Amino acid sequence: MTSPKSGTSPKKSPNSNYRPQPIVVTALDGFLLSGTLYLPPGPIVTSPPPAVASTNNGSNLSEGATHKQQVDPLTKVVIISSATATIQDFYYKFAIYLSQELGMIVLTYDSRGVGRSMPDNEELPFMKAATDNGTLPPSDSSSPPLPPKSSNMSMGTGKSKKQEGKKKNPLIGFEATIVDWALKDLPGVFSYVLSRFPHNPTLYVGHSVGGHLLPAIDAYYTRNLERCLFISVTSAYWRTMNSPLFTYWFFFIASPIINSRYGYYPGKAFWGSMEDLPKGCFDTWSNWASFKNYMLGGNPEWKPNFDLFNVPLYSLYFSDDELSTTSSPKIMDFIPNTLRRCVGINPVEDLNMKKVGHMGFFFNACKEKLWKTVVHAWFVDGHALDRNAIKEQATLKSSFARL
Repeated sequence: MTSPKSGTSPKKSPNSNYRPQPIVVTALDGFLLSGTLYLPPGPIVTSPPPAVASTNNGSNLSEGATHKQQVDPLTKVVIISSATATIQDFYYKFAIYLSQELGMIVLTYDSRGVGRSMPDNEELPFMKAATDNGTLPPSDSSSPPLPPKSSNMSMGTGKSKKQEGKKKNPLIGFEATIVDWALKDLPGVFSYVLSRFPHNPTLYVGHSVGGHLLPAIDAYYTRNLERCLFISVTSAYWRTMNSPLFTYWFFFIASPIINSRYGYYPGKAFWGSMEDLPKGCFDTWSNWASFKNYMLGGNPEWKPNFDLFNVPLYSLYFSDDELSTTSSPKIMDFIPNTLRRCVGINPVEDLNMKKVGHMGFFFNACKEKLWKTVVHAWFVDGHALDRNAIKEQATLKSSFARL
């Protein structure tokens, strides 16, 4: 499958000292989200070249001929949408690769109730006020200053350290669902990109739930979307999971008790690898897991938008995924009217790697065999490699590494 090209960016020199910029994204309901903007080295092209009028008067054909302009293509903008209970910083190295080596603008963000997008984050309104109506910051500028500490922080509150350590979790009583992530947060992210880079082609990386949400949003927000890359976008329908009995216990027995007991889902304390989640977000997740059609079972009103979604889509899943190894093609069937390719990869056989799993694609270990082959081919050249081509490219990378 090949998607129309929008131009190949020139080779950029990566900057090892590069620091991305913290930003504030406003969701459709006004909730403030923490985001990060990664800017490429060299010039950022955000305006299309001016049209050149023909001056041919018939006397000399060469004088009036229309020549291809020697201009840089518009810089591509990549939105990375995280997996459930995963912070935006998890994608740091991948975002650095896209920006510093492929010359793209990259935006990552935390959905509400995750990471730095907390309801009690007092820095976000301050940062938003400091950057509103401002110009795009240079790529090597420092972060915006933090708000001044309140007097009770500087002079003491009279509370003991033990009492301060028992601070109430900000997610307790916070009302948020994964539907809010889809219909309020993600459109807000696209609006941020459209307002600052209105002419630039947009690319999208959806990891797990980040892929489930995209087709649900209105096409108004995705009008500049050129192509999408889905990574481990599987279904958590409990019967299709690798361990269905454990999944049933997790979603429908243990976790509802934990959610009710704490008022939020304490993923950090119970699993370590998960972030804490708002109660409503976990409720959405477990509700979807009870339906064979997963998110469309839980939110059937999304189906018209899924049917209308027509952006070229390339999906990768891995045979050692800890959650589900067979459900990615089913998810792709929910998006019937777009140019799409879904490729399953066996890390041992195809990549000569011990493990990739549900999260490993974004580890630096996959840079040579997946980022520089699969991602480059799709995002730069518009080619969605099949399994044989991925295996061949990985073999070549291994051969070069031994030289």
